Amino acid sequence: MDYRDPGLPVHKLIERRAEEDPGKTALIYEDGSELTYGELVKKAKAVAKLLHENKVRKCDTVFLIMFNRPEFATGLLGALYAGARVVIADALTQKEDLAFQLEDSAPKVVLADKEVFEREQETLKGYPVLTEEDLAKAEGEHEVVVGYEDDARVFYYAGIAGRTMQVIHSHRSFTGAIVPFVQAEGISGNDVSLVTVPLTHVLGLDAAFLSALVSGGTALLLKKFNIDKIKELSAERRPTYIVAVPLVFQTLMKEDEELVRELGKSLRWAMSGGAYLPPDDQKRWEELTGRPLLQVYGMTEAPQIFATTPERHKIGSLGFPLPGVEALLVDPDTLEPAEDQGELLVRGPQVMKGYPDPEENSKAFVEVGGKVWMRTGDILAKDEEGFYYFRGVRKRMLKYKGYPIFPKDLELILMTHPCVEEATVEGEPAGELGQIPVAKVKLREGCEASEEEIMRYVNERVAAYKKVRKVVFL
Repeated sequence: MDYRDPGLPVHKLIERRAEEDPGKTALIYEDGSELTYGELVKKAKAVAKLLHENKVRKCDTVFLIMFNRPEFATGLLGALYAGARVVIADALTQKEDLAFQLEDSAPKVVLADKEVFEREQETLKGYPVLTEEDLAKAEGEHEVVVGYEDDARVFYYAGIAGRTMQVIHSHRSFTGAIVPFVQAEGISGNDVSLVTVPLTHVLGLDAAFLSALVSGGTALLLKKFNIDKIKELSAERRPTYIVAVPLVFQTLMKEDEELVRELGKSLRWAMSGGAYLPPDDQKRWEELTGRPLLQVYGMTEAPQIFATTPERHKIGSLGFPLPGVEALLVDPDTLEPAEDQGELLVRGPQVMKGYPDPEENSKAFVEVGGKVWMRTGDILAKDEEGFYYFRGVRKRMLKYKGYPIFPKDLELILMTHPCVEEATVEGEPAGELGQIPVAKVKLREGCEASEEEIMRYVNERVAAYKKVRKVVFL
């Protein structure tokens, strides 16, 4: 595979693996069920036919909101075979958050597992919904030829813009987010990936899950992080790599050192991403397993930009640019090139197609030195060996358990409360969890509301990880 011209969209790369070895196990779910590559592609094409029967045509939007499960994979790949652009929504998204994303993206069909559907029936009214049971019963075959620049997937984590907004990736940038990563880390058909993080986030979907499928390897898929399931699956299937958020590694080391040592017998490496990894935790993992704990750095707008590799890594470093990535440090105010530390600008195969808002695009993309770069909003430093280190952010974003939270989203909800005159949301350090959102609120004169009421007003409208944990009246 060549990062400069991978040649095929993601679903066609996986189909190529199916043609090479249709009987090879592609996916093993936590309940023991398995899909071979041949079965995975057959089911995906059957889902494409089901979507076509539900009036989905090329470039239409399919809204995918599921927890980790085999039908997530067949639903995603099926939507790609149908020529659709797939909105991938966090399964924890609820009520107003979910209603906004649905209204904004206007999907022809929603793919939701029963757990989400039963929880959000009211919000999903008026949208055709297919559950995992519908996908499992799908039969037949359908495929639409897509262009490399056609929209492929959409996320609603616009970290650079700092608010909930569409981040649009073409088939080119979707493939470009995975192939260079696979090449750099040497992932092959002999590898087995243990997937513990949500597929609704690029770290779980690209680095943990699709990296295995594109390579012809096997993915061990957990619905969610569960130590007992990890013990069970890893004892039988012997994973060779894990990509997860720091909290996964911290919890494993805290709860079961023996399991960590046992994992080290089969792992080639592990990798942390999505949030800050304390160097002491990185050292301890390596001492317990005898295997490197690597780091990967990226964002929704440009997944997998930097990473360390088994052959080249340093404790505390985010790594170095992956194949095809150009990086430039600049003064964040003047955009003049900086030598050792500055805001990171990037160019590369994984950079998003853009936002739907031209004004936000004009802020995210800038021309420096005759080239167009994407601003990351992150301040990084570089050492003499070319390793990069995180130093801070210019963008407004918090991280809780690896999930991104945009203060602006919470502030907009707070301002709809009849008693709130002004509101600011800030992050408060919360140890291994990252940061918790704290709302600083000024009430309207003569209007009374308790801290609990304000907190409940916000938290009933957002996903669990976005909840305001404290309210301070100004």
